[in-house]
Amino acid sequence: MKIFCKEYEVMNFLSSDGDLKLNQLVSYLIETSNHQSIDLGHSNEKLLDLGYTWMIYKWKIKIKRYPRSHEEIKIKTWASGFKNINAFREFEVYCKGEKILEASAIFLLVDIEKRKPIKIPEEVAKIYGDNGIRIFKSIDRVNEPGEVERANRIFYKILRRDLDFNNHVNNAVYLELIYEALTEEDSRVKFKDISVNYVNELKFGDEIVIDFYKAEDKFYFFFKSKDESQIYARICGVSATPIS
Repeated sequence: MKIFCKEYEVMNFLSSDGDLKLNQLVSYLIETSNHQSIDLGHSNEKLLDLGYTWMIYKWKIKIKRYPRSHEEIKIKTWASGFKNINAFREFEVYCKGEKILEASAIFLLVDIEKRKPIKIPEEVAKIYGDNGIRIFKSIDRVNEPGEVERANRIFYKILRRDLDFNNHVNNAVYLELIYEALTEEDSRVKFKDISVNYVNELKFGDEIVIDFYKAEDKFYFFFKSKDESQIYARICGVSATPIS
């Protein structure tokens, strides 16, 4: 069973009101999985040389509490299975011996030239191993809530700073932008559960709308093209505390 662990100090400049921001928390998770790949001799750079790259398809994250500035956290991650084009990965975050976060993600191995996922090669699966232990058995599709009026809509143009080494919008950036889409009264919400479905890649210069819906303690965000002909991501967050 190949479980990889890495420790970090939570940086104050990545925090808001003393708590690590949601998008930065996810960045720590992604960074840890990248470090495991490096440790196994299968870095992103090596994959790119072979014409492939990893992309995240879905997330499900459950947060007990957010790490505070300058706290020490330990992140554990492991590959939990491979099926056709899907690679399953798990995460746990610990602080002062307490588990404060658990998450499951589905990765795709993408042919860079064709920009399409491929079946996970057996030799790649062997490198990461498979302990079969999944935190969440499934990650549901996020659908727009019926009979709920849109609470807000913002327009956004993708900037160079939003891009990662795959030359598309970094996964964590979506979780930064949802806070821009919130209404003023909901702007300080913290989420205890997050489900993310990435549908299509966002690239430099793309002009999008982000629609925000609120249904009791559930907050929905839909990233769409300006003409609404294409959807890029669907996100649902459950509020950790009641919002007045």
